[in-house]
Amino acid sequence: MKDPLEDAAVERRGATTTLIIVVCGLIALFIARPSSRDGIAIIAGIVAMVMLHEAGHYFVAKRSGMKVTEFFLGFGRRLWSFHRGETEYGVKAIPAGGYVRVVGMTNLEDVDPDDEPRTFRRASYGNRLALTLAGVTVNVLIAFVLFFVVIAGQGHIAEGSNTTVTQVVTKSAAAAGGFHSGDRIVAVDGAPTTNWNALKSAIESRANQPTTFTVVRAGQPVTLQATLGSQSGKGFLGISPGIQYRPVGVLGAVPESLRSIRDITTGTASAFAHLVSPSGVAHYTQNFTSNAPSASSTSAQDRPVSIIGIVNQGSSLVHGNIWALLWLLGGISLILALFNLLPVLPFDGGHAVVVAYEWIVSKATHRDVRVDFRKLMPVTAIVLVLLVTLSLSAAFLDVRQAFGG
Repeated sequence: MKDPLEDAAVERRGATTTLIIVVCGLIALFIARPSSRDGIAIIAGIVAMVMLHEAGHYFVAKRSGMKVTEFFLGFGRRLWSFHRGETEYGVKAIPAGGYVRVVGMTNLEDVDPDDEPRTFRRASYGNRLALTLAGVTVNVLIAFVLFFVVIAGQGHIAEGSNTTVTQVVTKSAAAAGGFHSGDRIVAVDGAPTTNWNALKSAIESRANQPTTFTVVRAGQPVTLQATLGSQSGKGFLGISPGIQYRPVGVLGAVPESLRSIRDITTGTASAFAHLVSPSGVAHYTQNFTSNAPSASSTSAQDRPVSIIGIVNQGSSLVHGNIWALLWLLGGISLILALFNLLPVLPFDGGHAVVVAYEWIVSKATHRDVRVDFRKLMPVTAIVLVLLVTLSLSAAFLDVRQAFGG
């Protein structure tokens, strides 16, 4: 692909100066303010995962004999680059991801006749499919490795973790209800609860309902009232339990890591299905109407988040815990893979569908069938508009929430 922002009117010298200032500022912030280190570590991890995703495309293209002309972090004007062989490597002005340019990705691209045999469109179906799925594969592998390291090193969360609160989420129903770290929840609406699974089920069944909790605080029973929020239609209180871990060993960490991938995949699919449903769309758009819930309410948190929200919420969850940081990055890597698997252009899944279609139809008709990308451009444009709209609106809500608006 060609960088769509390469010709943007960004003055190179000024952009380079700004980039240097930002990098130096982040380094100074990391040293001077320890509280910022979780957020900076999350940002660095996300950048690394995005570039490793692109590296997957890069290495498969090179191995398949395709011509790779660019490998860049960011979009827009070049700030710094160098050539090695036929490929230019470097950094661009807008740090909104990265890309690898392989010549001849579609039939719309004009290519030097000498390079035509090495274009993506002339590669074998197997190599083209491998290239489109390489980035997703890398992200899944990263997720597995990070989950494996955490589970092998820390242990796996034991079933029935206790009901002692170890953390209260800021601006959640629990915070509004007066929960404190160290509270042990013993009853929900008068029904006794002795383990986390039972407590979790009780909370999830009471979305948007006022609920009475009995807790033991400093050895004395205390009654708390909280109106639960909602996340994906399930009740949300905003607490972390007293988690207990059981050692599983290196071999045992393998199936547990695979189960974690399965659970996050099904959870993400369920959340996406809810988002695109009529009720999900109505719930999301309500955030921009006069009836919008407070940005600090838990109901307003049941929505997609931008990088701003990921860093803001992730920092409060990590809180200096290296295991939590690795687990969070593993989850982000897996969600990035799932997102890229959407079967529409310009996502990797869309390119894979095009390759698979051409492969199947060519085999069935015994002739070389190529998709005319001009016919797909309107759909791609709609997808891009929706993606940009969702990204900008989520970023707006995340900023508003960060400032308690």
